[in-house]
Amino acid sequence: MEVSFNKGFSCVTGETGAGKSIVLGALSLTLGERVDTSVLKDTTVKCVIETWFNIEKLNLNSFFDSNELDWEKETILRREILPSGKSRAFINDTPVSLAVLKLLSSRLIDVHSQHQTLMLNSNSFQLELLDANANNIELLDSYKSIYIDYQDVVNQLSQLKNKEAKLKADSDYFQFQFNELDALNLENINEDELTEELDLLNNAEEIKSNLTQSIHLLDDENGIVSKLMLLENSLLKIANTSKKTEELRTRINSILIEIQDIQSDMEDTNDSVVFDQNRIEELTDKTNGLISLHEKHHTTSVEQLLDKKSTLEENLLLANNFDLEIEKLEENKDKLEIKLNSISAKITKSRKTIIPVIEKEIEGMLTQLSMENAALQIDLSETSDFTKTGKDSVSFLFRANKGGSFNSLAKVASGGELSRLMLSVKTNFASRKGLPTLIFDEIDTGVSGDIASKMGEMMRQIGGNSQVISITHLPQIAGKGNSHYKVYKEIEGASTVTKMTKLSSKERLVEIAKMLSGAKVTEAALENAKVLMLN
Repeated sequence: MEVSFNKGFSCVTGETGAGKSIVLGALSLTLGERVDTSVLKDTTVKCVIETWFNIEKLNLNSFFDSNELDWEKETILRREILPSGKSRAFINDTPVSLAVLKLLSSRLIDVHSQHQTLMLNSNSFQLELLDANANNIELLDSYKSIYIDYQDVVNQLSQLKNKEAKLKADSDYFQFQFNELDALNLENINEDELTEELDLLNNAEEIKSNLTQSIHLLDDENGIVSKLMLLENSLLKIANTSKKTEELRTRINSILIEIQDIQSDMEDTNDSVVFDQNRIEELTDKTNGLISLHEKHHTTSVEQLLDKKSTLEENLLLANNFDLEIEKLEENKDKLEIKLNSISAKITKSRKTIIPVIEKEIEGMLTQLSMENAALQIDLSETSDFTKTGKDSVSFLFRANKGGSFNSLAKVASGGELSRLMLSVKTNFASRKGLPTLIFDEIDTGVSGDIASKMGEMMRQIGGNSQVISITHLPQIAGKGNSHYKVYKEIEGASTVTKMTKLSSKERLVEIAKMLSGAKVTEAALENAKVLMLN
């Protein structure tokens, strides 16, 4: 389906279930709302929805520049939903995020859906209304920029204090672990040498006995050395008889020298091996200590234990040095709070100044809608903490009748009263934000007759400066439109299709008459429809 809406005030009518909500839902997707694939008629093919806006006079060039988008007089917002359920968003054929799509659409159109009347009770919406009237955009931008930095500092401070508390709570245990590691003098330990020395000491007697016996076998009168010396002398006597005998003598001499060297080493080793029970106990304690630490810290080497010791040392230093970091962050926080207080005070002053103006303007519109004694009271109070919009909390209180007491909107306003109040608020809001397009989805809930006619007249007046589209079931409102569109269903083969068409003057007369009298159009209904269209 493709439909083009005229300038001014357009009405959209149709039977319940004809598909008005489908059209509105499709529009909302191009404005950045989340996708519900259950509304798709055929999930096996790509769904494409496009909305065209004429933005020639809206001064949005800076938005397009800052978001690296192509500015076009006729700008197209597009949403594509793939069979997989994923969706993509585009502005003038350039892919964008939903956040950017929403940001642009918020400058182009405001859609009032049936459930949005609840927004009247929303603190954020109420503050947004005050700020739109007070023109607080620049102040809020400055505030939000500092508020982001402030929140970052607050978060850092919170994390640091939590970490400090945890580290300080664990510092005694960290200190105990560090002392255990430090006591072993790990830097001067070679685990292999330690094991070797301990094995040597534990087997000192056996080692010394075998070394003594070995030395005796080498150095005895009839020992190996003596016999090798005799052998060398024998070969020396015949060495000059042939090269072979000289070679044999030389080889025996080499063996003798090597064995004498071995003997010397054995004697040195034998002298060095001393059974020392104190040293054995010292090395045993050190070895057991290493084994215990390996099990506790899940390590396999001294190097890994040294890394663990270094980490513990860092944690102990951190636990003792947090105060300086916290102090710096506290100072930064105090400076940002001074700035936030300064700007939020200006925002509060601006809001307080504009409140009487808003109250008077909305009460004036309510008077036009036959609520002459209705009154709106806007109360502004200071919050204890900074919020993303300042230090204010706002409350809209309403009194529908003279002599009544002010109370929250939900308690004192009927459905019809809320509809009229919402129309007044939306009218004010849209005019302050300079929105080019407004859509009201059954904002006339709970009203009829003369009041409906007055609401229609107000929407027609708004249509003098904005494009206004009202989805309605009331003939009194439909009769006020500059243009009239009808939503209906048709059977095409095996499918039911929703269509929308712009009605001619004659078709419009018949449609309004049907809204008055039902399916059977009477002469009286046609005459009444003519009256509604003339007024």
